[in-house]
Amino acid sequence: MDAITEGFAVIGDPKYRSWQGVLADIWHVEAKPGAAGEYLSLHPRLFVVLDEAHAGSITIDSVPAAAPAAPARLSFIPAGLRTRSHVVQDTSLRHLDLHFDIPTLVARFAGDLDAGRLGVPRLMFEDERILALARLLAAECLNPGLHDLYGDGLALALFIELFQVQRDSERRSGQLAARRLRQAVDYIEDNCLRAIKLAELADLVGLSQSYFSSAFKASTGLAPHQWQMKARIERVKARLLQPGASLVQVAHATGFADQAHMTRVFKQFVGATPAAWLRRQSPDL
Repeated sequence: MDAITEGFAVIGDPKYRSWQGVLADIWHVEAKPGAAGEYLSLHPRLFVVLDEAHAGSITIDSVPAAAPAAPARLSFIPAGLRTRSHVVQDTSLRHLDLHFDIPTLVARFAGDLDAGRLGVPRLMFEDERILALARLLAAECLNPGLHDLYGDGLALALFIELFQVQRDSERRSGQLAARRLRQAVDYIEDNCLRAIKLAELADLVGLSQSYFSSAFKASTGLAPHQWQMKARIERVKARLLQPGASLVQVAHATGFADQAHMTRVFKQFVGATPAAWLRRQSPDL
């Protein structure tokens, strides 16, 4: 994390602890009136005020500030969002920072996590359940003694509560939820004339490549590449109906290597060659 601070003094050494996908650190600081800092991190994080000499003594805003923030004990800060902390009066406080390794956590939730929530800041908010879980995690940082799975479970529970991770019906059925399926299908059909990587589609809906591929096929009966070819063939049909269109030109315009490639794929999906299909559409030809 990049940080520039003025007026803050760290008391003692920070305490660190990590679990799968989560790094926790606790800081005890004293601040002079007007103390401030700017922070920028490549990882999303949750800032938690554990205790303070004066309630509401520190505020956190984005840079530039979107709106004045009321003092509160929790702030979720997405990756890449520059924030500023500010203290009006002298105070001392302890705070917990939870840094999230998103690829690890996305893999652990196997598609149940709505990745869009990870980019939405929540600065200066209150949630008693999240605060209670954060305090338990802080206790594990200060006095580690229980099995690592205890802290791991607390970290996962906090993450689930923070992002409201639901057990999606798609997980039980092996299919994509309607929202994700619509996203993927629209993207494929809008980009079907170029090569689409499986990674693009998986990233689009926030799933691993293997899970997305199997869930897409379970939902549609076709693999993503087959759906793309089906969409491309619909473009071929539309171009074949245009006056003066040649098979060579249509193949080139619709992303096929050559006429033979287009004819082979066309026959797989339509059951006839492009020329035979076109004759059926225009009996007079």
